[in-house]
Amino acid sequence: MRAVLRFLFVIPLAFVFACYGAAFALLWPFIEVPATIGDDPFRMVEMFFVFTAQAAQVGSAALLPWAIFMLVTEIMGWRSLLLHAAIGLASGFVVLRLAYDGAMPPMAIQTAIFLAGLAFGMIYWIVAGRAAGSWRRRASPPVD
Repeated sequence: MRAVLRFLFVIPLAFVFACYGAAFALLWPFIEVPATIGDDPFRMVEMFFVFTAQAAQVGSAALLPWAIFMLVTEIMGWRSLLLHAAIGLASGFVVLRLAYDGAMPPMAIQTAIFLAGLAFGMIYWIVAGRAAGSWRRRASPPVD
């Protein structure tokens, strides 16, 4: 039952949280937030929708590669934080190469994309990756 709940709820929620974290890492350096944002509820709702739209864009771009990665880590039982961080950084590098077709964007955008990939990988690890493969029963060593 625990494995079913993990695959139905924990892993998809980890993906959603990672998408929001990556959206935050992508947008936060470029958004000017006025000091009076708490006074205007419309502005707060607008910021929520901006981050949600960016998270949806990140999620739609990352769904297939990360689904394969999540499946492999669950089957193999890989729980390494460094693995998730490295794959996140590698996904940021792939996004830079595919989206900009060789012409590199300004350094601020490159940094935001790499940071978003790193944030994605680490947030996924925090929520679901550190328990990858825990649903499998380990074979006991043979008794001689």
